[in-house]
Order: sequence, then structure tokens, then C-alpha cells
Amino acid sequence: MKLNIGNPVEGEDFFDREKEQQRAWRKLESSHLLMLAPRRIGKTSLILRLCATADAHGFQAVQCSFARCGNEQECVHLLLRTLAEQETCWKHLIDPLKTVLGKLKGVKIGPVGIDWQSSQSTDWREVGDALGKALDEGDIRWLICVDEVPVFVINLIKQGEDGKRRARAFLNWFRDLRQRHHKKVKWLLAGSIGLDTIAARLGWGDAINDLEPFPLAAFDEATALAFLNTLAASYQLPLEESAGKAIVKRVGWPVPYYLQIMFGQLRDDWQDNQVKPDEAAVERAFERLLDPAYRIHFDYWRQRLDEELGQPEAGHAILLLDHACQDANGLSRDTLGQALSTRIHDPDERDRMLRYVLDVLGGDGYLVERDGRYAFRMELLRVYWQRRLR
Repeated sequence: MKLNIGNPVEGEDFFDREKEQQRAWRKLESSHLLMLAPRRIGKTSLILRLCATADAHGFQAVQCSFARCGNEQECVHLLLRTLAEQETCWKHLIDPLKTVLGKLKGVKIGPVGIDWQSSQSTDWREVGDALGKALDEGDIRWLICVDEVPVFVINLIKQGEDGKRRARAFLNWFRDLRQRHHKKVKWLLAGSIGLDTIAARLGWGDAINDLEPFPLAAFDEATALAFLNTLAASYQLPLEESAGKAIVKRVGWPVPYYLQIMFGQLRDDWQDNQVKPDEAAVERAFERLLDPAYRIHFDYWRQRLDEELGQPEAGHAILLLDHACQDANGLSRDTLGQALSTRIHDPDERDRMLRYVLDVLGGDGYLVERDGRYAFRMELLRVYWQRRLR
């Protein structure tokens, strides 16, 4: 297994997630899934693994991302292009697509995909509906995995009232499409920003209530240690058991990405300078990662709050995190409520907002409640936030 920081992993570099895979296939027999997890926890890698093993579960799978789509037509066009890349299966879709799309102006179906220019006036809904109908009429069971749906929705919302209206209309249409063709087509939606959070903030929960939440957590301690030991064996690194445990403890929430960052520091020290990978080396690596030079690993945690929550909610969340980071054991709900009183004076409104923001911060991996106290879930992030982001 190779060290792979920041990129999706496949094949021999994919580690464990056996229970998550089994749970996903079990649920996909009857449900569409909304994968909920913070950035860097391994969503894309798991999605690629599901696509790679789909055939064994009776599905033909494809995967794409809406992150770079500028409008609704580009989303639909991307879905068609992604399906066309599955050459064998595309042959089964050509005839049913031609039956419907052949009547639409400016849309042409060919042996290798679809020709649909953005200058044409054809409604994207018509093309999307035709795609759903074609998928439903064949003998193939499809799994379509779409990443970064929330990013596309947020980009529409940023365009003002018209963009907000279009975002709502797109989500409504997408839900209708999933429901009309659920027998032959299952969808797995994911994103580094919570689609459920956006829907809750805007009161659009009905647009995604057909999706079953599929939370993806970090490794447990035993899996994290096995992960580190496998990496160490791959690089012939004499990682002591106590050092592995120290890495897990210092990271605090064993997300594969941050485990690899810590391990990478130890590997470089060992290979470059023959520094023994013991507990002292782990501590030095931890302190090194808190340097501004490594801010790329952490700044997104603050930036994403504006994208996901907008203002003033993002400001409320940052205030709570600024207070919570000061104590490794976290703070009580009452203490956090008092901190929020500087921004919200009305007690009822403050309590409602506190409940909402704490739910978001919990679901997105920032905070965890332990014995009535809200603490940073990841120790590495807590210390970085305390030193660099407050």
C-alpha cells in the first residue's frame, strides 16, 4: 500500500471499509443514498470502490462530479457523457434515447455519446427525463454516483434570487427523476459540503427526503493502527506500537487523510535523516504540522463554513469553535450559549440557533458531545484552530 495524500485511492491502496461497503450494498437494494461525511474522510475512494465492485452486486456503476457544472444543462450533459463512456452499456441506451431525444431540436445521439450544444434551446428537463426513461426500460440495474452535488447547488444560490429559484427547481426535478425510475436506477449522492445542511437552512428538506442518509465516519482505533502498520510495512519503516498509538491520539479523530499526513512526516524523517519513528518523533511531527507552511491541510475547515452555512450562521459557528478550541475537554452547552449571546440577544432565538449550529458542527466533524460538553473531534484541528485560526 502506497502513501497517497489528498488523492482518491483504488485497488491495493484502498484500505478496509468492509463494513461500510456491505452496508451500502444492503441499502442500495431498496434506497438511494446520501453519503454524509466531512472532506478528506475518504468519500470519493469509497465511491470508486463501490463502482469497481458493482458488477458482483448486480449493478452497472458510473461516477461523476457536478463540481464544475455551471448550469443545469451541464449536469444532465455530464450524466449522459459519463454513461456514454461505458461503451457496452451505452449500446443498450442508444435506441431508447433516440426514440425520445430524436424529436428534440439540437440533440443528436451517436455511438459514442451525445451532441448537445449549449446554444440550443432544448429544455434540460426533457433530456434528463428521456435519460431516466431510457435507463428504466433496459435490463441493466444502474448505480449512478454523483459527487459534489451541494457545490453545484451553492453555486446556483450565489447567483441571487433567480439562482435560488433554479436551485430549488433542480433539486425538485432531481428528486422526481429518482422516484420515477427507482426500480432500475439507484443514486448515491455525496459532497464535501452537507446537502442536508443546505436543505435544512433553506427549508428544502422535501427535495431530498427520498435519500437515505449514509454517514461515513473515521476509522476506529484498531483499524487506524492496522492502517498505519500496513503503511509502515510497505516502506520498511520500523514503526513502534507506541508510536502508532501516539499518532492516533495526536490526530484525535483517525481520518485516513490526517493519519497519512502524520505518517508522511515520520517516513521523511526516517528516510532522510534516519530519525527513529518513536513517540518523540510523533510529537515533533505534530508540532511541525502546526506551522503556517502546512495551513493547506486545515484552512478549508474554516472556509467551508461560509460556503455551507452562509452568514450570519457561519459567524455563529466560528464563534463557538473559537471558544471550544480553548479546552481539549470542550465546553458545556450553557457556556457556548453565553458566548453566542454577544451576537444574538433574544434567548429563544439564541437557543434555536445554538441547537442548529451545534447539530451542523457535529454532523460535519468539527465537534462531538461527550458527557454534556462539546469538544473538537480532531485534536490536530483543535490545536491548529487555537493557534492559527482564532
